[in-house]
Amino acid sequence: MPTRDERREAAAKNLALMRGAFASETKATVEAARVYENGEGRELPVAEGDGETATSVTTDFAPKAVFSAQGKVVVVDPCSFTRPGGAYEDGSFGPEQILCAESNLYPALRSCKELYHDKNRGYSCGMLFTDRALYLPDVAFVRDGTIRRADVLAIPEPVRARAIENHRSERECEHTLADRIEALLRIAAANGAETLVVGAFGCGPQGFAPELPISLFKAWIEAHPGAIAHIAFAVPRASFDAFNAAFGEKKTPEPEVAPTAVTDEDAEDDFDFDPTDLPEGVTLRA
Repeated sequence: MPTRDERREAAAKNLALMRGAFASETKATVEAARVYENGEGRELPVAEGDGETATSVTTDFAPKAVFSAQGKVVVVDPCSFTRPGGAYEDGSFGPEQILCAESNLYPALRSCKELYHDKNRGYSCGMLFTDRALYLPDVAFVRDGTIRRADVLAIPEPVRARAIENHRSERECEHTLADRIEALLRIAAANGAETLVVGAFGCGPQGFAPELPISLFKAWIEAHPGAIAHIAFAVPRASFDAFNAAFGEKKTPEPEVAPTAVTDEDAEDDFDFDPTDLPEGVTLRA
């Protein structure tokens, strides 16, 4: 694991690269950016899909999942509500910083500071935040010299652990998470996502047990089958078992082969031998 200083140095190099090589792409992304105001995302219509929604689970980081995804990809950035990229330039490490490290997402977020982050100040809601989301199309992800474009949906995770400390009720925390997941899924579907890459939203440091977001994702998928063709959960190892049990690819069990009955004739055949094959000096006794 790189040190904070090493991550800080890598962030500076990546920012310089993205500013130079992807300036026009970043400008186009920012010009096409859209903000979904608080509550707006939850009201978006969901078109009926064909068939079912396939799901998969991986412990790979989200950028790697983006490169293995099919069709139009939307990746969820559990963003800092008031600071573009969180503390990416300061060497912080988390889901948003991982996305920034392999794309031009960070300069795009910085350019949207006035549009999005500054207007969120004063609405922390006890660290539950709001459903106000930033949609960034055609972010350029770069890995081993290959470029893959994906849309990024920046929407904050509610922090249950801090909200409880701020005297928010458990019920309010759960209701907020339900609204947030509803918003991100509807926004992704409304923008034509064929593959949605999302993490263990709300788990880990945010303080929700995996069972709650799992149940919320599952209920939405069952209510809107095929609205998003594939949802890939890129989750940390601590949440993998729970998410994999719910959304992992189910393997078709191989059919059991019934044992062949052995007949008396078969048994006799098993013991047929030629007496001339016996080693020299060995004889049979009656």
